[in-house]
Amino acid sequence: MIKTKNKNIYVPLVITGYVLFALLVIGTLLSTTIPYSILLFNPRVLHFNVAVTLVAFTIGALLPMLVGYSIGDHSIKTKSKLSHHFTGVLFGLFAYWIMILMSVFIAIPSGNYIDDHNLRLIIGNIVPGAVVAIILSILAIAHVRSRQAKQDILAYKPFSLLLITFIIGLQAWGIIQNVLAHNVNFYSFLSIALLVLIGGISYLTLRSVKLSRYNKVVWSVVSVSVLFVAVFVGNQFIFSLFNLIMTMPTMEIQLAESIAILVLAIAGWVVYWSKQVKALR
Repeated sequence: MIKTKNKNIYVPLVITGYVLFALLVIGTLLSTTIPYSILLFNPRVLHFNVAVTLVAFTIGALLPMLVGYSIGDHSIKTKSKLSHHFTGVLFGLFAYWIMILMSVFIAIPSGNYIDDHNLRLIIGNIVPGAVVAIILSILAIAHVRSRQAKQDILAYKPFSLLLITFIIGLQAWGIIQNVLAHNVNFYSFLSIALLVLIGGISYLTLRSVKLSRYNKVVWSVVSVSVLFVAVFVGNQFIFSLFNLIMTMPTMEIQLAESIAILVLAIAGWVVYWSKQVKALR
């Protein structure tokens, strides 16, 4: 079983989750909400189209994780507020994987089917959040009704197994798409290589922790999720900052941005995971 009496194991993930979401909100405001709001004062633009884009992009960026957190917060029977926050953050991490996988699978038909650009934009940004709500609501209801309703969600195998399935499914689908498109190269395996590397390091650092092998794997999956979400949030945050400084960045600047995002995400992950491992011991 995963430890439940020591509430200190919740703190590192809860703090990290709140920091990441705060950065995501700031990044969304800087990259989408504020720029498109300013455009609304431009008399030469189509205000309705700008308003739709503003709402769609803002919802698309924030809704899935916000919905995931809210559902997770109500998916456990305990009076501990820290436990509710912990579960909410875990559901928020899960929501990220669902959102990314759904955005890969979603194909909004064009032409004679849906030729309204605004409608396509709304559907493309709302569907991932809706799928997140459906999947995680079913999972939350199942957990609340189970005998493990008062235990950590990580001890509930349907949650951890489904999380692992989504992560593996996303990596596999990405490679399959590249193979079908005859576009297999070094970058095709970069994501899965990072996943295996960070997952392996996370598992090895838990060797002295008194957890079962399965629970070590589950915590390693949580560790990997934190890093990937950090990269996602960093991409939104760093690019928005750079765009404020320079409107036409060169290829070299864009490469520097990508490297900076990865380095900062890994640095943040190191801080989180070192604290998490210490709390688990």
